[in-house]
Amino acid sequence: MSTHPPRDDSAVNDPSISTEEVQAELSAVLRSHAFERSERLQKFLRYVCEAALRGESSRLNEYLIGNEVFGRGADYSPNEDGIVRRQAHALRHKLQAYYENEHRDSLIRIELPLGHYGPVFRRQVSPVEPETPPDASPNKEKSWKRTRVLALGLLFGVLMFSLGWFGGRRSPVVDPLQASSKRFHPAILEIWGPWLNDPSGATICFSSPLAAVVKHFQKAVPLNSTPNRFLVRDREENIIRRVFDLAPGGHVYMTPSMAHAKMGEAISAVHLAALFSRADLRLRTTQSRFLSWETLRKENLILLGHNEANQYLDPILKRYPLRLAATDGDRPRRIINAVPGPGEPAEYYVAYSDSPNDVTQEYALVSMIPGIDGRQLMGAIGYCW
Repeated sequence: MSTHPPRDDSAVNDPSISTEEVQAELSAVLRSHAFERSERLQKFLRYVCEAALRGESSRLNEYLIGNEVFGRGADYSPNEDGIVRRQAHALRHKLQAYYENEHRDSLIRIELPLGHYGPVFRRQVSPVEPETPPDASPNKEKSWKRTRVLALGLLFGVLMFSLGWFGGRRSPVVDPLQASSKRFHPAILEIWGPWLNDPSGATICFSSPLAAVVKHFQKAVPLNSTPNRFLVRDREENIIRRVFDLAPGGHVYMTPSMAHAKMGEAISAVHLAALFSRADLRLRTTQSRFLSWETLRKENLILLGHNEANQYLDPILKRYPLRLAATDGDRPRRIINAVPGPGEPAEYYVAYSDSPNDVTQEYALVSMIPGIDGRQLMGAIGYCW
């Protein structure tokens, strides 16, 4: 069970704020555009606010909210089911968006501090201009204000010019999705929405392909050294030299390896890292050779690669109509459609082009599925090329 230390509500909330003021602000928030389609967040916010008004903020914890708000049963375990943490994360962002976009002039603000489920009610105080001291000269005061405004204006102009100059040199193109770390394209939210609302973040799992690295040395090296190497035979050496355009002479060796990532997976990981960064979420990395079924039960995982290099893809996808198939004799890697619809092929292969000017058709399978115990998120991004 996950709980938080009790708080002294009177030390956090402004005692000058009345119950009626909080209730009026709560009603305004729940009727707002930001919350109109978020029934779960409405229920969450109403529950914790009403508890706070009763002086029961210190009772609010993950287990209580999971049962009272989200209907989890007696066997609910916050360590295994992170729904309360995910919804609290989303609620904080909704409140921030509401006060930034819809109601900046709210006199009362409702906040949900990080690390707590009890809300805080704050009164916004408008800044008051200080009175001019009686013995101050009005002319000198006006002169000083004018000078200060001119100085600040000059400083602001220099700063904006500098930012514009450097920005123009370094960032001529701006991705519209990067304009705000809290706003995403609807297509992204359709696929990645549950991930972006989970404060626990995710782990990218790279495949661990069985590879052989080509090494070209001008002088012979011992074969019994570390790492392990073997000398390429003449026929294979000629092919390798031609494909990689190696310089004449020297010796060509092969080194077995399981620690090399594929270029497509690396590029995908860069885009995923940027996506999670805009949502202020942590993203971790691992390799399939380091995975275990225990890890699969505890973390939100994004599995990359094909099933010849990531052994967890086959058992995870076997229940679904679209899955991967490894090389089988003269049949290459492919995507299987076990229940094809009208006009759909039962298998998808890479269609290699015969000319460098033609397009090669390649296929990838992106599966967003529940974790193996239904509590975590699983993303399997496999390919057949």
